[in-house]
Amino acid sequence: MGYGVKAILCRAVAAAVVVCAVLEAPVRGQLRLEEAGTPRVYFSYQGRALLSFGGLSDFIFYASEDAYNWRLWADWAAEHGINHVRAYPPLSWKHVEAFAGENGGSTTRVLFPYVEAEPGSRKFDLRRFNPAYWTRFREQCEYLQSRGIIIHLLMWNGWQLRACDTNDEGRGTRDEGRNTNIDWDGHFFNPANNINPFTEHLGGDLENRFRIYHSMADRETGLLDAQRWWFHKLVEATADLDNVYYDLVHELSEHYRDWDKTRQWIEEMALTVRNVWMEANPQRPIILGMDTGGLSKEQRTWLFEQPYFDVLIYGKKHTYQQARQWREQFNKPYIPQESWDDDGTKYSYRCPNQRTATRKYMWKFMMAGCQQLDLYMKPRVAGQAAGAENPPGYPHNYDPRGWNAFEDDAVVLRGLWNSLRDYGRLGFDGRVAEGPGEHRYVLSSADEAIVYCSSGTGKEGIEYPAGTLRVRDTALADGAYSTAIVAPAAGLLEIRSVEAEGGRFSVELPACTDDIAVHLYKGEAE
Repeated sequence: MGYGVKAILCRAVAAAVVVCAVLEAPVRGQLRLEEAGTPRVYFSYQGRALLSFGGLSDFIFYASEDAYNWRLWADWAAEHGINHVRAYPPLSWKHVEAFAGENGGSTTRVLFPYVEAEPGSRKFDLRRFNPAYWTRFREQCEYLQSRGIIIHLLMWNGWQLRACDTNDEGRGTRDEGRNTNIDWDGHFFNPANNINPFTEHLGGDLENRFRIYHSMADRETGLLDAQRWWFHKLVEATADLDNVYYDLVHELSEHYRDWDKTRQWIEEMALTVRNVWMEANPQRPIILGMDTGGLSKEQRTWLFEQPYFDVLIYGKKHTYQQARQWREQFNKPYIPQESWDDDGTKYSYRCPNQRTATRKYMWKFMMAGCQQLDLYMKPRVAGQAAGAENPPGYPHNYDPRGWNAFEDDAVVLRGLWNSLRDYGRLGFDGRVAEGPGEHRYVLSSADEAIVYCSSGTGKEGIEYPAGTLRVRDTALADGAYSTAIVAPAAGLLEIRSVEAEGGRFSVELPACTDDIAVHLYKGEAE
């Protein structure tokens, strides 16, 4: 029997693949790491293993509602089983205004994290936070929590040190359609934009701005305190929420000088975050990491080995092998930040032609043991096929419904995940000896297994004839298993009984296009 997407939305298959688009109503239960410090470490939320995937705009915490209808996006996401956002609070007032203007909002309604010394002056006091901004920030975080959406909170924007000497091959003109002279030029810590003498040494020659990371080593106590206050405020505003984990610095690699001094700053800020958290939650562990994309192997290894970082965050292209290797090497979960596939392509919901690639990316890295998978929502028009249309409206502030059919594929992935009996016991045991696809992945335990086969990265429309899937070397105990055959682009195809013996089993598969999945579990077939 076959189910289309509409049927998936309204039918659940008991004891098999639960094909249901809507997440269950959230209940109180903290986001945490289970089996921490082992290669089997995994995320749990609300008492069960978590798969957090998809995304909203990463500028959600910049935007007034006229510039980005974040509630509409959050509701859309929850309705389709999408439950992730990777986002940063702003460090540049000019970028906040630019985002509002580009997305149809009013620059008179924007809010900034700091209080202006005089209203409208755009000169800020780094010792005073703006209550109106942080009230809205909290409201947004609480609403996302109410919709079951996990927040990967990027605490400090490394790229907001961009200026004319570091962008667009030194010209500082445009980057993906955005004026990049709005970052350091509008940065709150740029002495041109604040009334605080402790930032004066960051002004003048553009090279001086990189001393923002030397405050600990150079004993610039005023600057250091202001930076501590920033991280303190972010933790204070979110520590009691269930749906937040922290990324200390996003995209440091392109915008720093003197690694030895910067490393001292990283350690000081990481410990600040952990200490503030412990005061608020003495019985509840924090989840903290830092983006290592673009750093050298030595720098990345140093960060991954630090005991104050709980997760491995990487912001360049990802491979299945790397995700497995780093998890096993460092005993921490791997978070592939940004939907950056192993061929160097970064996928966006704004590109309708990337539906198949995005679906395969999500399934592949779920099979690599990754449980936090974000999808670019910002414009990436250059990645669209020739002649592809753009959604109506503004770059971010448009209605997501029906724009990219990945929203329907997300329903199927969510259904498969919800059907798993005990994700925490699944390991990388097993191999496909015979079956469709260039990519073939297996996860298994003593009483459950998942197999996913797909066409190669960057390929789509590849048809595979009906045939036998033969899997070897799994951890499955001998016996009969109910076996759900799932088309990731359509849903459950059928359920049958399969025998496993000596870690081996075979399943007759129907013809498929691009990808197919199989879920084995103990119990009677429905």
